[in-house]
Amino acid sequence: MGEEQDYRVKIKSKAFVREQLHKCNELLRNILDEQSSICDETKRRLLKDVLESFERGVQENVVVNGESWEEAADGEEQDAGGFVSAPDCKALDDMLDENILETTLKRSRYPKKILPYVVRSLKAQRETMSLYEQAIKPQKTMKDPIQGAIMSDLSESAPRIIRQSASVMKALQSLQQKAEGLRQVMALKPSAESLEVHRDVFGRPSDMEGRPALKRPAKETELSGAYVLKPKRSSTQEENEDPQKNS
Repeated sequence: MGEEQDYRVKIKSKAFVREQLHKCNELLRNILDEQSSICDETKRRLLKDVLESFERGVQENVVVNGESWEEAADGEEQDAGGFVSAPDCKALDDMLDENILETTLKRSRYPKKILPYVVRSLKAQRETMSLYEQAIKPQKTMKDPIQGAIMSDLSESAPRIIRQSASVMKALQSLQQKAEGLRQVMALKPSAESLEVHRDVFGRPSDMEGRPALKRPAKETELSGAYVLKPKRSSTQEENEDPQKNS
């Protein structure tokens, strides 16, 4: 029996692997940040678990200068440019592609395997619900005729009330506009031209300064005190006086 073939990827430096792991970490972090349905705490825990598993898997499947990841020294010299050779890089890319393909196949295959069991569970749940019997029969409720009449009257009068309310609101708006216009007119100050016209029509205030003040109320009071009206005679007195005159 021949020697067992080693399928691990051969590299010459840990720095290149760490750089690639850092890029993968950033890519995975960006993907998780786009998932708005997952809370931040779950994202951090999931990112930590996935990164640890991914780094452990990469370290177990690489060989650094013929030594395992733990045995290889961190300060070893790198090759020119600090990168691994093209065959080693291609092998690492192939391994990553295989892992991605395997994960994709599992995502498309496993739901189909789970589907029959989910259907059976739903059918069993439906059968269980069909065995359920109502312990209390529902009672049919009767509609109150008085309440029905009230509701019908309310439904009929509602449009009319709405129309009346709309007309009242329109009238109120027009009244407010008129009141605002009246307020603006009352607040206006007369211009010089209007004052001049008013003086020309009604006379200037200086013309009235020389006139004596009217004393009509005082004169009327004085005359009313000096003159006393005779009281009116009653009808009985007039009848008594008429026979005397005739005699």
